[in-house]
Amino acid sequence: MITSAPSEAWLGLLGVVFGSLLTTFGVWLTNKSNRTQLRIQLEHEERLQRQRMSKERLEELYVLVCHWCGVMFSHYLNLRLVMNGDCSYNQYLDATIAQSNPENMDFNRLEMIIGVYGGKVEAAYKSALIVRDKINEMQSLHKQTYLRGETGKTYLKPFDKLQLDFIKASDELKGEIIKVAKEL
Repeated sequence: MITSAPSEAWLGLLGVVFGSLLTTFGVWLTNKSNRTQLRIQLEHEERLQRQRMSKERLEELYVLVCHWCGVMFSHYLNLRLVMNGDCSYNQYLDATIAQSNPENMDFNRLEMIIGVYGGKVEAAYKSALIVRDKINEMQSLHKQTYLRGETGKTYLKPFDKLQLDFIKASDELKGEIIKVAKEL
């Protein structure tokens, strides 16, 4: 049967086989190209989503830092009244409790966002923490003085300077957050 077939039939069959192989190769190339294009598109969309999420977290971080500054300034003003002798330490504590709003200031969230999304702002954040720690030390020293019945007026000038340093450090932190968000 193989030898009885005309050569035109063999040529036709060979053409069909060759055409099928070319078609299969063309489909394989097209599929490979489509997979590559889809992978590139998905990577791009993932990168855009990560950037969008990072930007949203940095915006949230900015708001949290603003609330943190507000809380610190509020504590500062109330403690300054105690240092000046205008109110008692208990009144200061009552005012602090009355003004505290955990929904506005979630310090753990602030630290988590800096840890996860704000690597570039961490140095500015640590600078603000150093000043905050100095303010806390001054506050502790004042409390000891207050409990001994002494006036706290000697702490006013250094406390004011530390508060100004904290405002400067927090402004630098906010500036770094803005800079990093713009880079995204």
